[in-house]
Amino acid sequence: MPVLWMSENDAREFLATQAEGRLATCDAAGQPYITPLNYFYREGKIYFHSKLIGRKLDNIAENSRVCFEVSETVKLTVTNDRPCACSTRYTSVLAFGVARVISDEAEKAALLNLLVARYAAGKPFQKVEESHAADCAVVEIRIDEISGKRNIDPE
Repeated sequence: MPVLWMSENDAREFLATQAEGRLATCDAAGQPYITPLNYFYREGKIYFHSKLIGRKLDNIAENSRVCFEVSETVKLTVTNDRPCACSTRYTSVLAFGVARVISDEAEKAALLNLLVARYAAGKPFQKVEESHAADCAVVEIRIDEISGKRNIDPE
């Protein structure tokens, strides 16, 4: 089965369904840095939280251009003893955009509550208040470009 490119809509839908992604940033010298993290997608933007200090935030301050990746491996098949005779069934999406740290405490609290609600999966949780939102960073990625591909079993 050949690799199929996804429509932009399908790529956004896949991004919205996943629980973990990988954020790629670069420092001022161009050194890449990848961080796995939990996130949520809403209205063309990706949101995640972080400690107030750290390498990814330092990199975003130096260079706000980022790449975000999500993927799902469905099956890995080795068909015989030849190393190249294997296949992986997967879906993957890459989103390129600009990251910014949210500074408004009310906005941060609202976004943190959306993040917690997503991972609480319908279970009750204590709401994040503005005073608690000050203890962490919330980052928004505005997506400028998104693409996806999949290699799935024929139906």
